[in-house]
Amino acid sequence: MKLLKKIPFFLFLLVVFFCLHGSVENYGYLEIKEVLLIGGVLFLSILLCYGILFMVTGNAVLASIVSFFMGLWYFFFGALHDWVKSVTRISFISSYSFLLPLLLIITVLLFIFLKRKKQIAIKLFFYLNVLLLIYSAIDTVLLITKIASPKSISTRTVPFDTNKVNAKPNVYFLMFDEYAGNKSLKDSFGFANDSLFNYLSKKQFKKLPVFSNYDFTLFSMSAILNMQYVDTGYNPGKVTQRDFQIRTNEIRNGEVFTIFKKMGYQVRNYSVFDIGETHSISRQNAFLPVHSVLLTDKILHNRIIRTSGWLFQTGKLALPSWRKKYLYQHETNNLYAQQMLIKSAGEKKTAPVFCYAHFMLPHWPYYRDSTGAHNSDEIIASSNLLHDKALYLSYLKYTNRVIEQLVDEIAGKDPGAIMIIMSDHGFRYYKNTSAFEPLNFDNICAVRLPEKNHTSYKVQWSAVNIFRYIFNTAYNQDIPYLPDSTIVLSY
Repeated sequence: MKLLKKIPFFLFLLVVFFCLHGSVENYGYLEIKEVLLIGGVLFLSILLCYGILFMVTGNAVLASIVSFFMGLWYFFFGALHDWVKSVTRISFISSYSFLLPLLLIITVLLFIFLKRKKQIAIKLFFYLNVLLLIYSAIDTVLLITKIASPKSISTRTVPFDTNKVNAKPNVYFLMFDEYAGNKSLKDSFGFANDSLFNYLSKKQFKKLPVFSNYDFTLFSMSAILNMQYVDTGYNPGKVTQRDFQIRTNEIRNGEVFTIFKKMGYQVRNYSVFDIGETHSISRQNAFLPVHSVLLTDKILHNRIIRTSGWLFQTGKLALPSWRKKYLYQHETNNLYAQQMLIKSAGEKKTAPVFCYAHFMLPHWPYYRDSTGAHNSDEIIASSNLLHDKALYLSYLKYTNRVIEQLVDEIAGKDPGAIMIIMSDHGFRYYKNTSAFEPLNFDNICAVRLPEKNHTSYKVQWSAVNIFRYIFNTAYNQDIPYLPDSTIVLSY
């Protein structure tokens, strides 16, 4: 008890509580080493703050309490900011220009008050130690409970008979995010995309009349990679971050990967998702709620980066390192995936491979024009240009060049391979006032099979059946197809 009145355990416990609470909220989506690294950095930061304040004041009690409150609002700023915005009566203070000075003023006033009221400071010191011990203990129990009784991943296996498999060609699954189908390009963009499909036809691809089941990537990819519709239990009209996390886990443990592994395939992941124990090509992705971002998103500087980071990516305030890390994050990933696919196609393999690459092409940001030249940093950084059809179409034409290059390289180095080129959904920013926009689900799908042995298919069907078709056609299976439907989603 005496130690609780003398040693500021609460400085350490604040970091422990932050990491424990985030781990409980996001259990199953964080790795221990990520949490420990974040915790170590935060603890060193709060110690540095304490050291500076102690040097200035010479008062250990005062320095520790003020450091605690500075750490409290810095670590949990995002939660505070979200709460302020949600309360109508005080939402007017939610702007950074108001809220940040207010927090600084409160901190200074607290410093002055505690300096004058030493007895209150001593009592508060003890209270914070006890409070943080209780909070940390509660979250420790909750985390242990989750570890002791893990929820099983919802899986509905698809029957697959490995004894029927005669050949095991390498498979390259190339997903191009938000690539619009021919109908939407003709009807809404006035563009006939015939040149791409004429090229693919010459390369022995068959264009399949597939449409997407969902207009959100995570839902669509979960359906494709599990060959099943997403389980009910979510509200399509108000999808939450938790729903996205669940979809991420479903993708990670996709039935398609399980089946290929049963056949003796190596699964190579060049996508934006973790697959099994293989990490994505990027540990940080602004579009996906995974890894350390789940824990650090609410920290003050990360919240500012997410909402105002564009100030340091373009214009006079632009920082070269910042520009490369954040502004060109997705292009760096795209180029890396291209390189790895080409490298994989040219390698001698001891076992068949299933390569999954997911390109943020022609998805915004619109990095390049149709010639391959970079757009300006201002264009790339502006989310207001999501709806710009001219920029999107130009980037789509550049994407066609990428597709043709990859097909040339892979088909040339691995001529007997299966290749699947498709998109998860179509262009989504038509500014349509209707709740349902059919063109959102209009995507592309073209498949290259050895010896062109395509089985019959329906006039129109959906992406949830694409791997059922692949397994039936190339691996002699008889998997039934699911009824086709589309599901509109919104935040």
